[in-house]
Formats: sequence, C-alpha cells, structure tokens
Amino acid sequence: MVRYNPFFWCLKAAIYVGERWLQVNGGVIDSVADGRRDQRFWLATRYFSWRKFFNFIRVELQLRFARRIIWGSPYEWEVDTTNICQLKCPLCHTGKGTIHRDQGVMDYGLFTKVVDQIKHSCMWLTLYSWGEPFLNRRIHEYIAYAHKQKVATIISSNLNKPLTPELAEQVIKSGLDVMIVSLDGVTQEVYEVYRVGGHLDRVLDNLRLLDQKKRELGSKTPHIEWQFIVMRQNEHQLEEAKALATELGVDSLVFKKVDFPHGEDDPAEAERWLPRQNPDYLRADPFYKPYQEDGGVCWRLWRSAVINWDGGFAPCCYLTDKTEDFGDANESSVKEIWNNASYTTARGLFKKDFTPEKWVGCLDCSVYQGSSAARSRGPVDLQPAPFLLQVNGRMPANGNGVKPGIEVPGSEMIVAQAGQQDEAQVEANTEAPD
Repeated sequence: MVRYNPFFWCLKAAIYVGERWLQVNGGVIDSVADGRRDQRFWLATRYFSWRKFFNFIRVELQLRFARRIIWGSPYEWEVDTTNICQLKCPLCHTGKGTIHRDQGVMDYGLFTKVVDQIKHSCMWLTLYSWGEPFLNRRIHEYIAYAHKQKVATIISSNLNKPLTPELAEQVIKSGLDVMIVSLDGVTQEVYEVYRVGGHLDRVLDNLRLLDQKKRELGSKTPHIEWQFIVMRQNEHQLEEAKALATELGVDSLVFKKVDFPHGEDDPAEAERWLPRQNPDYLRADPFYKPYQEDGGVCWRLWRSAVINWDGGFAPCCYLTDKTEDFGDANESSVKEIWNNASYTTARGLFKKDFTPEKWVGCLDCSVYQGSSAARSRGPVDLQPAPFLLQVNGRMPANGNGVKPGIEVPGSEMIVAQAGQQDEAQVEANTEAPD
C-alpha cells in the first residue's frame, strides 16, 4: 500500500515545506477544508507514475517563473459531463440562472477522447462543475473509463436523485475514488433553506444505501465525504451532524466556509448567509476568493483546466459563459489549446511588462484585477468579439441556442425548462458507447 511507502512520506514532507516557502498561492492552501488536502495527496499517490510526477515538477517550476508557454500539461482536471441540476441553490450560478451556456450532457466519445489525452498527466479528475453528475444516467460508465486509464476520479453530488440498488452497485464497481455529498442541515426545514427543492430524506436514504452496498461488496471506495457548508440557518446543527455522520457510515465530515458567487459583493447577502456563532467559519473579507493568489499569479492558468459538457475548454469554472471559452475540445486537441493565443495572453496578464492584444475572460475576473500586475497596468481597452451561439446549426431562439424544454434532434443535449426541473425532465439519456 502506498501509505507504507517511505518515498511518499518524504514527498509529502517536501511538499508541505515547499508549499509554505515556495508557494505562489498561500491563500489557496489555507482555504482548503481540514482533512481534504491530506486526502487529495494520498489519492494522487494511488495512481502514481513517474511521468505524472515529472510533469507536476515541470508545471510547478514554470508557474513560479510565470512562463507564458508551458512545457507540460495541466494536472488538475475538471470535466463537467452535465451542467443540469434539479436544485436552485441561491449562491450557485446554476441555481441563480446566470450561466450563459446551453444545458446538456457530454457525448461519451468526447469524454473518452479527452481522458485519452490527459491520462498521463492528470492527478485528479473531478467529474462535476455546475451540474448534478447523477443526472447523467450513465455517469458510472464515464467514471469506469477514467478509472481504467489509471486516473483518480471525484464527483460532488447533492444526492437528490433516488438511487436504485443497481445504480449504487454500478457506481461502487466503477472505481470511483471520492464522492462528495453536499448536505447542509440535518432537518428538512433547515436543509431546504439553501438546497432549494431538495429532499433530505432522499439524501439520507441514498447514503444508507451506498454504505450498505459498500459493505456487501467489501469495497473501501468511494470515500464518501459529507460536505456541510456552515451558514446562518444551520450553524446550530454541527454537533448533530457529527452524530448523524457516524450513524450513516460516511468516511469523513467536512465543515466548509461559505463561498459567494464570483463577482458577488452585496453586504446584504453576507448578512443573510454567514454564520454568527462560529467565527472559525468566517473570512476577514466575506467576498475574498481563496484563489486570489495574494496579489501574485493565478495558478489555474498553469495547473488546471476545465472542459464543459459541450467541449468548451476554459481555465477555470469561474469563466462560466460560452463566450469565455479558450477553445473547443471537439475541434482541437488539449495540447493545441493549452498554449494557444488565449492561454498565452491570460498568463501574460500577470507580467507587468506584457501588453495584451486580445480580450480574454480573465480581464473581468477579480483574481486578475486584484493582482499587482493589473494595478500596475491599469485599465485595458479591449472588448470581447461578437459571438453568436448556434446549436446543431440552428439559430438562437432565446439568446442561448434553443427554446427552453426543446430537445434538438440528433443531439445528446437536453435543455431544462426554467423553474420546472424534475428528475424525469432533466436526466441524461445518452447513447451506448462505441
């Protein structure tokens, strides 16, 4: 087992020291919830290879010199197989309806194509972003493919879709490494304040089923992490949550600070959601982004990448709109996009002597705007190019591709009706893999 390998313990110690002496983003390190950083390290070692390790070293060295063209590949990946969600969480861009991208499900062939390109560098693959993974009916097949390619897999779910014993077994047998379950209360009246439209009893039944099936199958995976965002309405239930976690058989319970939507700075929202009795779960500035990089560079442009369900390639989940994509994985390889004009421009923004010649979404991001390079450069007189989104050759009907509730013939996209999303409407119905 890797935990008994002295090499990994030495590596862990070296990373711990390096994070604090050589790191460019101390704010990120301090923001990671207790226990999660250690878990991610051991997860990466489970699929260790020297090729991945040397890629990691190359990327980290080039990050510290803020090189615009990178010799290496991103090692943290986020692939959103669906951006559909049945809940309306008030601090989520999906719940708020502020994402300008059609809703749908990633083609299985596109997913395998991407995994084949990243499998030698990816240390963590998170199969979620702005959607609910279990609304992709065959999410277990996507996970299983990545697992066979020796890629660590993580999903985050509201777990509101009722799981059948068959699906629970399929998920466990798929090789999924970590399942994060978002559950912010131990009574329905408290839970539904934030998880609008959610059913606490479904979540608890699903957790019990998963625990039962793991025992029956003798499986230690997936590691089930209960994530509890500490907020005004639920902060009195922390001790009850600890007791319930033991009863449910979850592997860990993570109490997390509130993260407001990117660009949010309304004091009234902070007053509504932030806890009062638990100062450990407050930030000095409630709207501070843990990825602010302390005025340095944005590590996401060097370490990580996001691929949306439609193939839209972005440096991070903050760039939610289709117009902000850096490329399209349907049309170009990961290698081609990784050092294209959008990426080299975005990385150059963090160099004071660089003059951008094209608009990228990072210019509107508070992470860049809070950097020393942005303050030195001042306002940039660039605007995004006009962009007309079409779906399967059809002209937009509502500014976002198709009319709500219409399934486009010949595609794997399902567009959810605003305000009328139930599981029957929004579940993904993809074709069988080749």
